[in-house]
Parts: sequence; structure tokens; C-alpha cells
Amino acid sequence: MSSLALQTARDVLRFDAATGRLLSLRPRGSPETELLVSSPDDPAFVLQYLDSSGTYCVLDSRDARAVTVAPADRAVTFAFTQVGGLELDVTLTVRTDPADRFSRWSATVRNGCGLRIVDLQFPFVVVPCVPEGAVLLPAGFGELHTGAMQDSLPLDQPSHWQLIPENRNSPHYPGRVFAQFVAWYTPRAGLYLACNDTEGHVKMIRAARRGEGLRLGIAHVGDWPETGERTLPYEVVLGSFEGDWYDAADLYRDWSLRQKWAAPLTERDDVPQWLLDSPPHITVRLQGYVDAGPAPPIEEFLPYQKITPLLAEVSSRVGAPLVAVLMSWERGGPWVYPDCFPPVGGDESLAAFCRDARERGWRAGSFCNGTRWVMQHLYNGYDGREYFERHDGAAGVCRQADGELWAEYWDQSWRPSYITCMAAEPTKDIARDFVRRLIGWGMDSIQFFDQNCNAATFPCFSADHGHPPVPGRWMTRAMEEMIALFREAAAEAGEVAVIQSTENPCNEYCLPLFQQSDVRVSPPSSGLANFVPVYHYLFHECTILHGMMSTGPEPYALPIRNAWNGVWGEIPGAVLTGDGTLLNRETFNWGDWEPKVGSNDDALAMIRSVTLMRRGPGRPFLVYGRMARPADVRCEVIEWEHGGRRAVPAIAHAAWRSPSGRHGVILANWTTETRQATVIDLRLPARASIHACADASTVTAASVVEGAVTVNLPPLSCVLLTDDATG
Repeated sequence: MSSLALQTARDVLRFDAATGRLLSLRPRGSPETELLVSSPDDPAFVLQYLDSSGTYCVLDSRDARAVTVAPADRAVTFAFTQVGGLELDVTLTVRTDPADRFSRWSATVRNGCGLRIVDLQFPFVVVPCVPEGAVLLPAGFGELHTGAMQDSLPLDQPSHWQLIPENRNSPHYPGRVFAQFVAWYTPRAGLYLACNDTEGHVKMIRAARRGEGLRLGIAHVGDWPETGERTLPYEVVLGSFEGDWYDAADLYRDWSLRQKWAAPLTERDDVPQWLLDSPPHITVRLQGYVDAGPAPPIEEFLPYQKITPLLAEVSSRVGAPLVAVLMSWERGGPWVYPDCFPPVGGDESLAAFCRDARERGWRAGSFCNGTRWVMQHLYNGYDGREYFERHDGAAGVCRQADGELWAEYWDQSWRPSYITCMAAEPTKDIARDFVRRLIGWGMDSIQFFDQNCNAATFPCFSADHGHPPVPGRWMTRAMEEMIALFREAAAEAGEVAVIQSTENPCNEYCLPLFQQSDVRVSPPSSGLANFVPVYHYLFHECTILHGMMSTGPEPYALPIRNAWNGVWGEIPGAVLTGDGTLLNRETFNWGDWEPKVGSNDDALAMIRSVTLMRRGPGRPFLVYGRMARPADVRCEVIEWEHGGRRAVPAIAHAAWRSPSGRHGVILANWTTETRQATVIDLRLPARASIHACADASTVTAASVVEGAVTVNLPPLSCVLLTDDATG
């Protein structure tokens, strides 16, 4: 036979019987729709290993001396023996069930030749690259590559699947990839590929251009024995679906929220009340105005007591206590770690500020630099090479596959650094002592993992750090151990309300370890064109998010940013400047204070409205709720020119489900005029309550006719449509 077929509840899969290659996947309800573009050059699997010099080498199924197929009822097994002419065998098994929508894939590797295997890549899935297609990647902040964006995906070449500096420090799951799936779809149908792994095994989950198509791939990294046999301890699922990225995310959310990491906020006992009360987050940068520029101490903020009256005015205007996030206080300059003490301005001044903040009902915290060792700061003359040598910094630095120190790839122009191994004792000791000192000042919010984005543990190939000499499951354990050290430091200090945060959304496996994430959203006409709130959709109910440094188009950056922060369930915030006004610039972090842009009054008013909603009627949705598919909201689009054409809907919106099952639609008007929105949503009750938050909170009612209601939103307001129930 030249091919063989398997059927699931929804699909027909066809394989090349001679090579094991996946040839076809068609939905049973639409048999004319082919979801794959298989090529004779496509293998059934790819395997990467390291030679004696630490160079990546690649084998695949076509290198096997023999391939045998064992079809069975509802399953097929392909055995590839003597791959590359070595004592290396790979077995792939695909199982189906007529009641199961997915095919389920497993793999076994027998290594009899002492190979240092890095990863096994399977299934090998290539979909069409078509203008109407879209690829959803749960990576970074959340990515949807539509239309021409697909052409910007990297080429499918071996280096794309390797843990090397050119791929940055954390392209893996659990890391910059925060969930274990990838999806592709068109208006006709889509393909969903996911791992049902509950133990945090390391994977590369990526998309790449391959020939005329797009490869949706998974590299299962590490834990392969140098001698012996291992069966992958989890299944990979593959199947078709209909709809868009929300439908793909529904498939994954249904699985992920039933796993051990998915405790909702209503059940977590490690999230303090001060954080659940949604204090706006205000950044105070103490040295320099931008990263790639001079970094002098900021006179307006030092000593730290100068900050207090500036923040007091902000707190008064937004009607809530604040979190003051102190940044770039390190002795050697912004983000210089670990040579960072004493802080600029001195320990006593900083500790006094933290005490005063608590007395006012505020909280203080800091972003940090994660497990990285900064060697220089090129804009202030800091040179830490002698410090590095004196403290044997190399002992904790991650090693590349060839044994070389792993230098960061992206920061060489202003802050050259190495990434350090979280399993290495020097890394753990330095980090624990660092966090202990911050807690000792009185800081309550600690984003130590500011550069370990998405709560990533950096990969390391060292044989001397107490872990296997290949990245793998040890990385997940190292993160758990590090957070345990931080919790011990807080307990020793008698601090029960200290939280741990991470830059970018925390990967799902680490959700129990962190209470908060810094998630920088991209509203229309600003930020990342491929951003979608897939993280909010998947995991909002399990954690607290803040958007203090989200982006927004000028000259309305802060009102727009915080309108979208508000409806997408994030605590609002901004960056403080020296005269007490907020930085209303289009930036993901900070920028020059001059020239002033936009209206500070409008910025404060928008933060106030969102905060009132989060602390009041919107709390069951925006703090504890689960994001739902958005309603159909029709409103005016505001257009202007500012560094190009801008077009932003006057009303931001999202839909939510509360823990008790109530449905709500959140709207935010970022403009200074009353705006009208027509909401069409069959999930709304026939008689809806309209909660409006602006200068004050009001509630009215309106009839909903066939799911439609028209609402007038006051300027710079946040509005909730729901029923009158509680919870």
C-alpha cells in the first residue's frame, strides 16, 4: 500500500506508508478542504544533537536505514531504525478514536550510541501560506500573524529550532511561549496543534515559512537519555477546527484551565488584598530618561522624599492608593546587576520612602534585571569587568552548546551582559540576597524576573551547574526553587504581602509562583501590529495584570492606553515625570520628558475611571473574570495625523464572564466628548444595568431589544453593561 488513513471524530488523516510522512488532513464535514501542503522533502520527524565540539547536528526520518509500519485498528506506528546509520531508533505512534476530535501522537527514542540529543521535532505539519490565513502564537504578549505578516515569519531552517543567542534568551516554553499550542486558520477551516503536558517540559513551539507553506512545529527539548530509551511522557494532539483565534484559544483554555496551575484568583490565598484592590501603577525612573542614552541621576526624584508630593497629587486625582514602581536605581546605572548596591540616593532615603508609602496606604516596588550579569553600561562609563572577575561571575553564566559563555544578543549597544544559569549556586545566592535587600527596604512588589520574560528560565548547556548538560525539565524546577528562596526571604522578614511579578505574561506552568504580570498591550494604531489579547483570554482569571507601560498613539497615548488596559482587564498606570505630570508619549516604557504631549488632566481622568470600575461594579469581571468573545460594538472611529495616519475607535470594548456566570460588556470612551456606542450581544439580559464610572459612579437601566442597546458614554469614562445580580 502507498498510503494509509486514520479517522477521528472530525478529520481524515493520510500517511505515506513507506516514509511515515503526514500527507493530508481533511475535515470530514468538508472533505474537499485540504489543510496541509505536504512535500516529498518533508520528513516525519527531525532530531538535533550535539557532536563532541558542541556543534548542532541534524538528522531526520529520511536518514533511517529502515522504516517499518504497523497499522492497527485506530492507530499506526512507524519505526525508524538506525537513523543516520547509528544505533539510534525513533518510533512514532498516532492514535485515533471515533469519539475524539483529535489525533494523538507519541514518540519513543532509543539511543544506543551515546548521542547528546537536544530535541526531537514532531509532528511535521505544513499548512498553506495564503493571504486569508492567520497564525496564532501564544508567545511574547500574544501574536496573531495575518495576511502579509505571515511573510515575515522566519524561514524553516535548523537554526530556527536551536537554543542559541541569535534566537534570544528564551524562545521556548515555559518561557516566551506561554502556552503549549499553535493554530492556523482560514475562513474555511483551521488546524490546531498542542501538547498535553502537565509537568513543564521544555519545548520550542514556533511557526516558520517552508516552501509555499508554513510549518507549525514543536521541538521537544531535553531529557533524552545519552544511553537508553525514553517515551515522551505526554501526548501531542492535532486536529481541525472552524472559526478564528478565539475558537482555537477555546480549545486550549478548556484543557489548560483544568490543570494544576490554573487556580482562579477567587481560590488563591497568596494574592494580597492591596493588589486585588487595583492600585494604579506609576513608574519612577531614577537615572536617565531612555535606555540608550545618558543616565545621570534625576534631580527631581532624589532624595526619594521628593517623589512623595508628586505621587500624592496623582493619588488624589485618580482617587486611589498607588504602587510606586522605582526603576533604574542601581549603583552602576540603570539595570546594572549584580553590582547594584548601594542604590542611587542611598539605602536610608529609599527605605524612608517605602515606609512613608505604606503609611499613606501605597505600596512600593521595583523592576529589576533577572538572572543576568551586566558587564558594562556604555552611556555612563560603568565597567564591571573587574567586578565580574573578582566575584567569579563566570561560574554562574549559562553556557552555549559549544561551552562558550552565553552573551546576550540584543543589548550589546548599550548594556552588554551575560545570561546566568538559575540552577547554578552562585546565581541563586546572588538573587536571594538581592531580593532580601529589596524586601528589607520595604518593597512589596518585586519584579525580579524583568528580563526573564514570561517567567523564563534561561537555557544552559553546562555540565558543571548541577543539571544535565542540555536544556530540559531541570529549568522548570530551577524556577520553582528560586521562587521558594524569595518566599523564604519574605517570611524571614515577617512580610506576608510581598508579591512576585514578571515582565510579559507569566507562562501557564509558573502561574502559581507569581501573583502578577507586566503585560504591555497594543491598542489600535500603536505598538505591535500582530498583538491580540490571547493571554487575557486564556488566563486572566488566574492572575493580576497591569499595563503601566503599554503603548498608545500620541497625542492621546495615555487615555487610549488606559482605555484598552481597562477593558482588557489590566490595572492602569503611567510613567511619572519631574514636574509630577505623566509621560504621555508613544512608547512601551519611557521617553524624553520634553516636549510635553497631550493633556495630563485627560490622562488622570482616564486612569480614575478605569480604577473606579475595577474597584467597583466591574470588579467581578475585570479582576476575577474570564474574557469572552467580544460583542459587536459600533461607534465612531477617530482619525488624525501624528507621525502618520491614526485611526482609533472612540470606544474600547471587551466582554467578560464573572465567576458566578454573569455576562458583562465593558466599554471605555477615551475621548473628551460624549460618544455613542451601539452594542449587539445576544448574551445580554433583556433589561441591562448601565454602570458608568467617570468623576463618579452612576447606574441606570436600559432595554435590550434582540441583543441590541445604544449607550451614551460620558467623556473619559468606563461603562459596564450587565444584569443587576451580584458576584
